[in-house]
Amino acid sequence: MKISVSATNPCHLYPMAVELAKLGALGVYYSGYPEWKLPDRDYVNVRAHSVRTTIVYGLLKHAPARLRPSARTLFRWQDHGFDQWVGRNLESCNFVHAMPGQALGTFRGAARRGVRRVLNHATGPVRDLVQTLEPEYERAGLRMLDFLPYDDAYFAREDEEYALADFHCAASTVVADQLAARGIPRTRIWTVPYGADERIFRQKGGRRPRDFRIAFAGQICLRKGMKTLLDALTQVGRADWQVHFFGGDSGETARDFAAYRGAPQILLHGAVSQQELADGLRQCSVMVLPSLEEGFGLVVPQSLNCGTPVIVSDRVGARDLVEHHENGSVFRAGDAGWLADELLFWERNTERPGKKYPWEAPARTLLAYSKAAW
Repeated sequence: MKISVSATNPCHLYPMAVELAKLGALGVYYSGYPEWKLPDRDYVNVRAHSVRTTIVYGLLKHAPARLRPSARTLFRWQDHGFDQWVGRNLESCNFVHAMPGQALGTFRGAARRGVRRVLNHATGPVRDLVQTLEPEYERAGLRMLDFLPYDDAYFAREDEEYALADFHCAASTVVADQLAARGIPRTRIWTVPYGADERIFRQKGGRRPRDFRIAFAGQICLRKGMKTLLDALTQVGRADWQVHFFGGDSGETARDFAAYRGAPQILLHGAVSQQELADGLRQCSVMVLPSLEEGFGLVVPQSLNCGTPVIVSDRVGARDLVEHHENGSVFRAGDAGWLADELLFWERNTERPGKKYPWEAPARTLLAYSKAAW
């Protein structure tokens, strides 16, 4: 059994590929990211095509915005070029995984070679995402298309990718349910959660900090439910609490942060390394992910591996890992009062959860699905 994987950026698929390689089940990992930047390369058969990725990030980092194409145009050019390259260079295997938006050329090449195609979903169908988030952008006085790349051309491409897919690999039951609601037969949906690197995300020490510290990890944007968190903090009114934000700022939530008048102190750390994130999670009492849309949420197993409980909305796919009031809580998305209650609960409960979520288990689950389908 050989399973190949294609992804412009490492995201969740590269650590999955590493574990498949350890199980002797990886064909090739096709990378749009420079090979020398990938960890654990000794385990993995990598073929990289990173020219467009290098150009895109170079332009975004160094070229003035007025002199370069939009980020949406650049990333689409990057993904489509990489996808076409994989389709032309795909080697023999049983299955190939690719992500929506960068799977069309790959799947066409796979179909010509008799390779079964798996569309790998970190999020649910994009039409569902748009339907969920459009009202939030309107509330914030923003035009969603200025921030997200989803237009008629994207939907048409995604429809073709769906038509070519033999199977769909969903990150969670949340995504699986969305796919089923779109008419995908349950027999063609594999539900495979994600894990976290235990070498980085692990416990150090026993009980949580004496002072109550809340972590948020991820891009600060409307999709992540920032207003719900800020409203909950305002309701609890605790000046002795701290909230640590780890992640880049999209600029979408500037108005909500400017309007914040809550007592808990907010500290913005910006984008951080994986090691810095792990250190930050260990130093916090609880991690909160209040997203309005989140197919999984890698920070959930990362936080749990660090021994830090999690509070997630019911739209976060990684709720599948949460045992309510054991290692975390699940609240209704957008319900600031419910979130405030859960924060108060975890202030009173200082034991660290002990269960770990390594990548090996998801890889074995994926391999089992693949063998059964073959």
